[in-house]
Amino acid sequence: MMKKPSKSWDAMGKDELLRAVQANQFAVRDLMLYLDTHPTDANALSALMLRRQDYADAADAYAKRFGALTVMHVNDEDGWVAWSNTPWPWEKEAN
Repeated sequence: MMKKPSKSWDAMGKDELLRAVQANQFAVRDLMLYLDTHPTDANALSALMLRRQDYADAADAYAKRFGALTVMHVNDEDGWVAWSNTPWPWEKEAN
C-alpha cells in the first residue's frame, strides 16, 4: 500500500503548482487505463485514490490562488464573472 506524502501546495509558485496539477491529472488517467485491464490490482487502486486526492487538492489550491482551471472550480457569481473574463490561452502572454 502506498503512503501519501505530505504536500505543501501553498508553498509552490504558479508554474510549479500548475505542473503538479497536470502531473497528477496524467497519473490519474494513466492509472484508470491500467485498471481497465487489471481491475483487481489493489496497489494500482490505492495509487489511483491517492493521485485523485492530490489532483483535487492541487487544483483547489491553484484555483484559490490563481483562478479557476476549469469551470468546475467556479463556485460563486464573482468567480463566474472572473472565469468569463479570463483571456483565452492564445491571448495570454508567453512566458
